[in-house]
Formats: sequence, C-alpha cells, structure tokens
Amino acid sequence: MNNLDDDKDFDERIIHCALCGREIAHTQAWPHVNGDSNLGVKKIDYFCSEEHKAEYLGS
Repeated sequence: MNNLDDDKDFDERIIHCALCGREIAHTQAWPHVNGDSNLGVKKIDYFCSEEHKAEYLGS
C-alpha cells in the first residue's frame, strides 16, 4: 500500500504526522529518512513541524 492517489499529483499528497497524526500536505511536511547508503532507505517519517520532528527523534 502506498500514499499515492491516482487522481492527485505527487505534490498534492496528504500524509500524517508521525507524532500527532495531523493531516498535512506532502509539500509542507518535515521528512526524516531512516537508512544508509549501504542498505538504502528503510523508512520515511513525516512531521507537521520541526518541533514535532525533534521531539519524536529525541525520544
């Protein structure tokens, strides 16, 4: 399953904040990529604000 809708452009995707669950536009999100150059991307978390990103990653 992915977050893409057939009738929407990539930039118009709606995603959810990993900390609070708030709906946000993909273009307004603060992403965090988990992974490395050897293993590739494992997971991408999106956040509604820089503060939520810092709080989530600090816990």
